[in-house]
Amino acid sequence: MGCTLMLLLLSACSSSTDDDGIEKPMLKIYLFAPESPIVTRAFNGYVDASEAEKAIHTIDVWVFQHEAPNDKVSYIHLDDLSFTGQREISMEISDDFANMPKKPNVDIYVVANKESMTGTELNENTTLAQLKEKCIGSSAFGTTSPVSTVLATGLPMSGLLENQVITGIPPVYTAKANYVKLVRAVSKVRFILCKSTADPPAVSDLSIQLNANMLPKEEYVFLEGTYPENKCHVKTGVNAYEAAVTLVSGLDINGINGCDNPLYYDYGSQTGQGYENLINSGLVDPDGEGEQLPPLSQVGLFYLHESDKQLEGKIEYKLGTAPNIVDRSVTFSMGAAGDFTRNHTWIVYGYFLGSGELKLNVVDIKDWTTGSEDLKVYNW
Repeated sequence: MGCTLMLLLLSACSSSTDDDGIEKPMLKIYLFAPESPIVTRAFNGYVDASEAEKAIHTIDVWVFQHEAPNDKVSYIHLDDLSFTGQREISMEISDDFANMPKKPNVDIYVVANKESMTGTELNENTTLAQLKEKCIGSSAFGTTSPVSTVLATGLPMSGLLENQVITGIPPVYTAKANYVKLVRAVSKVRFILCKSTADPPAVSDLSIQLNANMLPKEEYVFLEGTYPENKCHVKTGVNAYEAAVTLVSGLDINGINGCDNPLYYDYGSQTGQGYENLINSGLVDPDGEGEQLPPLSQVGLFYLHESDKQLEGKIEYKLGTAPNIVDRSVTFSMGAAGDFTRNHTWIVYGYFLGSGELKLNVVDIKDWTTGSEDLKVYNW
């Protein structure tokens, strides 16, 4: 996405014409794609998105009358997009709507990368009621088979703006100058591990698991209101949550890098981006020559459904060699329910002592706030 999506219905002067040369009534939409990295605001600072995480491949926009939601004002689908600055598109509107002396307020709904939501059909015939009920299910954006890399079609994103005033001079009409804040409909968790090089323990069959009833089986494509005031919209009720979800399995100590000073990577008082930078510095070959192994190992990165639960889980492993093998485990937990709502990121860092004890330093980078009005970006 190299971008946040802002929808402005601009009073631009360009318009299209029909076969008789008559100008068609148009709704102008302004897409703004800043070239600087998209970030999210957290209580302790900003966190940049990767190029893949902020990529927008397709956009679908629906505009409905606010008081008569069965009346669609316009729809458009865009693909093969290139967001390297500003982009303006035109949505045709009917003569009936254009000729209303007083234009009704409208609701604007936007989805990016809908192709990532396999099985979630959205098209020009989708009604507003259907949009509000559309869900991303387990099969549509794998939670039972967790998504560990950004799909080629991008991460699912959505945004809405309701009850907007229409103004303008025929044949071009505008909505009140507000922004649709497009946010990812998933959250991210990273598991980072290392081992003490002083006396590496004998660790095998390591697994990372989220507890049962943590991740919802379905989350709605759209929030119930604008972000960030509304941050979570999942289906709740009996049997609405997944059984325990295994994220990592079968890892042994040979798959984890050694680090002379594991405490160096413990969280201190850094900003969100500062801690990301610290962790990332331990994951990258410092000279690019492959001569020195980085001290940290990212044993898991996952894009998962948002959750209204206090996300909890455990890391299990076997310690020792035959015949003296014992089972060990350590638990982890988010700070509170709601810490894994959409568009959030979470780091779990742990290191093995020579004794085989696993120390965890859980860092949850949260809680998004509105901030000043000139900062309208809401991504990782």
